[in-house]
Amino acid sequence: MKHFVSLLALAGATFAGATLTGSASAVAQDAGVTIVVNGAPVSFDQPPVERAGRIFVPLRGVFERLGASVVFANGQINATSGRHTIALTLGSTSALVDGRQTLLDSPPFLIGARTLVPLRFISQSLGATVNYDGAQATVYVNVGPPPQMHARMLPPPLAPVPPAPVTLRLVREEPFDHASIDHKRPEISATFGEPIDADSLRIALDERDVTAAAYVSDRSFVFTPSYDLPTGPHDVLLHGRIAGGAPFVARWTFASNAVENPNFISDLVPPSGTHVGSRFTVRGRTQANARVRLIATTNLAIERFSDEAVQGAQLVDVVADGQGFFEARIAFDTVRDEDRAIDVRVTSTAPDGSVAVKTLRLRP
Repeated sequence: MKHFVSLLALAGATFAGATLTGSASAVAQDAGVTIVVNGAPVSFDQPPVERAGRIFVPLRGVFERLGASVVFANGQINATSGRHTIALTLGSTSALVDGRQTLLDSPPFLIGARTLVPLRFISQSLGATVNYDGAQATVYVNVGPPPQMHARMLPPPLAPVPPAPVTLRLVREEPFDHASIDHKRPEISATFGEPIDADSLRIALDERDVTAAAYVSDRSFVFTPSYDLPTGPHDVLLHGRIAGGAPFVARWTFASNAVENPNFISDLVPPSGTHVGSRFTVRGRTQANARVRLIATTNLAIERFSDEAVQGAQLVDVVADGQGFFEARIAFDTVRDEDRAIDVRVTSTAPDGSVAVKTLRLRP
């Protein structure tokens, strides 16, 4: 139990590293702790368990002790207590708390016929406080202020209802929505239709927080996995605040195939995030003698790059040399202040027909 103190310092809602579903018997262990709610010990027919550094307790045992009504059907968990509402899904790290989307470190799961939920997240989402006594191996959950302070404390003010998140418009996503690609480590990027608070942005790929490994600005982001993506569908989820402060969400999906593409694009200059003028040069490396097409635009009205819809964009074709090096000159007449984004899509078609794509997200 000595390591439990650090494990109990739970994050209320962060991106999870992986989706966990099914029986927990192989990965969960008896936490060996006592749960006390509003001064009364709670007895569970399924003891609390520790999983992924979190304490989980039976669904109804914690919800109903906190005065919440709960409905559980077809893997969906919905609970209401006063002004608080929670919606969870068995095996999913996505949740709604008081109408606002958030993510769990670890999802609800089953042990036998019992559904287990994360104690601290549920308690704090319903307005309770959670404290751990390491000497007694006891978790204390209290709804409202501690009993000994009732006579001295005024009721807390009602918290304002958070605004519902808006949908952020994305332009020129790579890979584009519902695309099917051959690369196991594709570049994942997009430009935002309006400025955001870059510090607030969180990026999840298949419910894995990848924000720390991404380039992020107020107008775009770029992330390239350092690991191979498994074959099948993938989900990109973004959330944060727009520059005016309102919360937003945005997401799209793509699929990766089992066959790895032999073509590549690397060593692109200038890198994403670089400030450039109306004229600049793009250099890089790809397959020897590949045909390289660059489409560059500053116009946020262009939703997606395509060879058929390049009005308002620069189109440049070059051929890589025998070592795979290429260079292309981009020249705009003007860069409008209202756009604040320069995107360059680089497409390499190798002699064997394989295609590789990269997108530079630059700044004027």
